[in-house]
Amino acid sequence: MKYGVIICPKCGMARGVESRRKTTKCQCGRKIKLGRIKYQFTTDSPIELARAVAEANAKIRSGGAATSSRRRVRQDSYSKIVERARPVKGSLERLHEVAKALTELRSEFDVEDLRKIASKLGNAPPEKILARLVEHNLVYEVRDGKYRAV
Repeated sequence: MKYGVIICPKCGMARGVESRRKTTKCQCGRKIKLGRIKYQFTTDSPIELARAVAEANAKIRSGGAATSSRRRVRQDSYSKIVERARPVKGSLERLHEVAKALTELRSEFDVEDLRKIASKLGNAPPEKILARLVEHNLVYEVRDGKYRAV
């Protein structure tokens, strides 16, 4: 989910919002249409959003500009795959989701790609993951050491 920091046009205070929403209501009572407002900061993390709102409000109260010099740090592709696979119930289904995402990302993947993801998921060694996927016919070997999800 994406979040953003906006500045209320009426009271001038910063507010955190979910970017998928169309409107929000400020503490001052003003209804704000988010399609017309410029985001001062965007992130995927609600914790980072809270810090950004606090920083923006502190700057506003001290008389400074509300714009944030910090920008969202882009996640690497492997982190996105891990976030996509985490909510999946069942370890085999989760591993299949990882394999499908790797196939979408790189068209073919190898043990090194699985190693980067396994370290973030906290699973078994990548060799065992790959053996389990092959055993259950969820991936197939395209060429020596390169795999694709079914």
